[in-house]
Amino acid sequence: MNSWLSPRVLFAVALAVIGAVIAGQLHGEVERILVTLISMLIALFVAADPHDPDNEAPVLTPAQSFIDPGAITSHPQLQSFIDASNDAILIVENSRVTAANQFARQLLGVNIVGQNVRIAFRHAGAIERLTDPDAQHTGHPIRLTGIGQQSQMWDMRIQSIGPGQKMVHLADRSGAQAAEQMRVDFVANASHELLTPLAAVKGFIETLDDPAAADDPETRGRFLGIMAKETDRMQALVRDLMSLSRIEAEKYDPPQTPVDFAQIVMETVDHLRASQKERGSDIVLDITIDNSPVMGDAGQLRQLASNIITNAMKYGRPATPITVTLAQSRSGAMLTFAVVDQGDGIAPEHLPRLTERFYRVDSGRSRSVGGTGLGLSLVKHIVDRHRGHLEIRSTVGTGTSVSVLLPIAPDTVI
Repeated sequence: MNSWLSPRVLFAVALAVIGAVIAGQLHGEVERILVTLISMLIALFVAADPHDPDNEAPVLTPAQSFIDPGAITSHPQLQSFIDASNDAILIVENSRVTAANQFARQLLGVNIVGQNVRIAFRHAGAIERLTDPDAQHTGHPIRLTGIGQQSQMWDMRIQSIGPGQKMVHLADRSGAQAAEQMRVDFVANASHELLTPLAAVKGFIETLDDPAAADDPETRGRFLGIMAKETDRMQALVRDLMSLSRIEAEKYDPPQTPVDFAQIVMETVDHLRASQKERGSDIVLDITIDNSPVMGDAGQLRQLASNIITNAMKYGRPATPITVTLAQSRSGAMLTFAVVDQGDGIAPEHLPRLTERFYRVDSGRSRSVGGTGLGLSLVKHIVDRHRGHLEIRSTVGTGTSVSVLLPIAPDTVI
């Protein structure tokens, strides 16, 4: 009989198909992977029985179809299967590690195979579950912290595959936890930034409700001016939050429209010179390229240029130049947009965090000059969407330089 059509092979295929169907009905991705992996291992063992070189076997009855799962651990293809996973996978038999893939050995140690789980894991929660003989392991995730590095968080899933035998799957959830913490911090910071001006506005409204204050034109005018300033601050924050949300939603969709970035920079400088009389005249513009189209979103690029130049105007020393340059990069494939101020500068330890939402080097000064704490975060997201590069350099006591590299539209690359 043709070996590919033998009953043993057909039965193995049926096992694999059944496993795939069961996996498809599960909701969790990791559960589907575990069920599929186990069913494929069993199917492989059935199809490649070393005791039946002709791959010939009679059709098995249900009573004869029991496969000892323990034999999976000795199958010659087991290591290849588990090494294909990007997560840590181990086989544990009677509280001893009998197999581990490369990721697991990198995480727990190169010599964990053959070790007792107490030595291999060195984590009380994992040891408790792996050494409990009465535990019912169904593959549901168990959240553990501290395996590997102290701050790392893992989902451990344990699946019984035979008497005393377990398959252990460790999936790193540290990134998801960090993202969740960033989301929580973002909501808390946004709420705080909105509540602060709201509290001020409410307080002044209550004050103006007092007939004595309302009858004093000077007091009323001063309070109304503060209220207008605070509402402008709230409006700017909401506008930035909406912009950030929109840019994040579009980050995997790079712009496809050619935009003249030099024209955008010139228009932005003209607007700031006209609207910011005190510092606008300090802007020094130097554009050394005539034709500078980039594949971009004109509105976002205008916001990028405005945010960077406005920051330099706020934090540079009064009456010092703000140098804005636009030139072609050395390779000729990108534009270099740079803004340099002469200010107090930023200490090195703060530089890596400047593009975080609501991060401020000096919270008091940032609020006094009207910052929302989202300006450079917006710039970073815009640069990423345009497949560019952002670099911030600063020297304490001298000033700060912010540079952006943007790819030139392909048909104009020299």
